[in-house]
Amino acid sequence: MKYFEKYLVNDQKNLDEIDISVHCDIVIFDWLMKFVHRQKPEQDIKNAVSILISSDFLQMSGLVEDSLDFVVRHIEEIIQLPIDMNCLNSSLVKKLASKVDLETLDSMKDKRDKLQSKLFMKKLELVFDKPENLLTRCVHCSQLFTKA
Repeated sequence: MKYFEKYLVNDQKNLDEIDISVHCDIVIFDWLMKFVHRQKPEQDIKNAVSILISSDFLQMSGLVEDSLDFVVRHIEEIIQLPIDMNCLNSSLVKKLASKVDLETLDSMKDKRDKLQSKLFMKKLELVFDKPENLLTRCVHCSQLFTKA
């Protein structure tokens, strides 16, 4: 876990004195420990968002990508769960938006709008991140256009 690297690399001789406190669901922490020890625990729709958030916090990039892919594959079921999606940070929502295709996003049934509008917003940001999609306004007629 890259997150702990800064604590472990600096002081190799005092490894016995390291105190780590965990502020997360113990079931998720157990899942992460199994993953780290290569026991291949199975993700499910109930733990996918928590694993995604925790793996992002702990800088486990491979697991973040796997979790993003899992969430994309099961996004319809996940948004129906009674979980708070506001805990997904902007970076994760943007990564998720880059993986969700527009047809899936448009057909989502997110009655409480837990995630859909955020994904649309990030999808739009991704479009405008490309230089060829930069919007410009004509000084004469005020029309918007792209350089293309």
